[in-house]
Amino acid sequence: MSTQSERLKESRLKAGLSQKQVAEAVGMKQPSYAYLEKSAKHGSSHLAEIAKVLNVDPYWLRTGESTEDTDKSLSQIIENSPKITVSSEEEKDERIWIDLVNIRFACGDGESIEFHFDEVLEKRDFPPQFFKKHGVKPENVKLALASGDSQEPYVCTGDVFAIDLADTEIRDNEFYAVYFEGEAMLKQIFKEEGGKLTLHSLNPKYRDKIVSADNGASFRVIGRQFYRAG
Repeated sequence: MSTQSERLKESRLKAGLSQKQVAEAVGMKQPSYAYLEKSAKHGSSHLAEIAKVLNVDPYWLRTGESTEDTDKSLSQIIENSPKITVSSEEEKDERIWIDLVNIRFACGDGESIEFHFDEVLEKRDFPPQFFKKHGVKPENVKLALASGDSQEPYVCTGDVFAIDLADTEIRDNEFYAVYFEGEAMLKQIFKEEGGKLTLHSLNPKYRDKIVSADNGASFRVIGRQFYRAG
């Protein structure tokens, strides 16, 4: 699979644009954009805007996969699961059931913030291969229902996304369910200089949120988002 930097360069050349033209279109400096085409792992909060200028899918630009690919991959995992004739109880044991929850939080004194997942809306079942593919443990996984359009087209209202509660160490350019300033939200996170974090929305009509030493006491990572389904 190609890297993000390779997809950026390929898309820009197909669009017939120079690095300077793309950078100016999204409000970046040309050297900063040039670095994105050189660094395979470097993320940017401008990626959704760049995708729009280059007329490509922002999710594909970031991951190399389309949202359709993600759904197809899960379908293949399910279809390729061993087909064994078993009793209803045994068949139930072949699947792993995960709670679809309403994430709630309670704030105590100072920096005490607790998350609660006891409001279970329903349960959904997955084959064991699903968890192996994503490198997560079923006991650490919760499903949540997306609302709002801040992460369209990657995650839309009504989509179900899965989070790994054990994965709270922020990795640049990944999506996380977080709590910040009284709200639980799903955001793409970029690490910035000075220890700051940018909480980014793919939908350009939403402004980025900045987490710094001044307001960081109200920030918590709930878990890393690793799967979504429409």
